[in-house]
Amino acid sequence: MESTPDQNAYNQKILRYEWDQLVFLIAEDIEMNYLFLAEALKKTKVQLLWAVNGQDAVDICLSDNHIDLVITDIQMPVKNGFEATREIRARFPSLPIIAYTAYSYEGVKEKMLLAGAQECLIKPFDSKDMLTTIRKYLFKT
Repeated sequence: MESTPDQNAYNQKILRYEWDQLVFLIAEDIEMNYLFLAEALKKTKVQLLWAVNGQDAVDICLSDNHIDLVITDIQMPVKNGFEATREIRARFPSLPIIAYTAYSYEGVKEKMLLAGAQECLIKPFDSKDMLTTIRKYLFKT
C-alpha cells in the first residue's frame, strides 16, 4: 500500500520531531530539571504544561483532556510519581506516560512500569534519549 503525499509529510514531521500540535505535561518539582526537559523539547515546538508535584499532575490531567503525553519525575512532594502515575493511568488508560529518575535502586524501573508508565529513564540521559522514547510511545515508531 502506497503512502499519500499527506501521509508522507506527516511521517516526516514525526521523524523531524515537529510536534507543534501536541501538549505535554511535565511533572517535576525542581525548576532546573524542568528547564532541562523544556530545552530538550524546544525543537519539537510542543506546548508544555508544568506540574510542580504529583498532585498537581493528577489535577491538570483531570482538568485538561487535551494532554498528549506525561513526563514525570518519580521523586516529588505531595504525591510521588508512582502515585500520580497510578491515578492518571486509572483515568486515562491510553495516555502515554514516560517516567524518569536519578535513583537507580533495584526495581525502581519495574515498579514505575507496574504503576502504569510506558518507560522509565534513569539519569543521566540526553535529550535524544528522551525524544526517541517519546516518539516510540506516542507515534508507535
